[in-house]
Amino acid sequence: MKLKATSLFLGLCLAILAVAASPAYASKNRAMTAFGAFHVEINTLTHYPGNPYLCLYENNGAVVNYCKYTVDLEFGLPIDTPGTKNIIVQDGWSGLGTGTENFSCLSFAYSGSEGSSNVGTEIPFTGPTQSLTSTVSVSDGVTSIQVLCNVPPGDAVANFNWNP
Repeated sequence: MKLKATSLFLGLCLAILAVAASPAYASKNRAMTAFGAFHVEINTLTHYPGNPYLCLYENNGAVVNYCKYTVDLEFGLPIDTPGTKNIIVQDGWSGLGTGTENFSCLSFAYSGSEGSSNVGTEIPFTGPTQSLTSTVSVSDGVTSIQVLCNVPPGDAVANFNWNP
């Protein structure tokens, strides 16, 4: 009897895993808070007067810039397949800081080789609580996309939703 119960339990677990892995139940979109996906962009052209990581804070998942200067933030987003990717970017909501919510974000798809990327559409934020879409074309072999945002003092990036 114990062998039958164990076999039945294992069979049930296998059936649940098969259903969960089937394409019909696969997620059609992904979401991530901005704070969970960000890095400060540092390259040969960026010169910050201090360490930006010391004045970037989290507020309900958003990255809020409390620095006295604009910080370039980059957000890495994983993808599963090639094709057109629509990335909905949500900026911060009213009351996060003293910013004007006037900044822009731009998406990229990287192949991993030097100088090889597809540039997506730029989105300009002009006020709080906006959700705007940047679109980028992803070629075969590309496994990640990135969104770059130049976030002024007091402004924030809150959330991302995209098709993987």
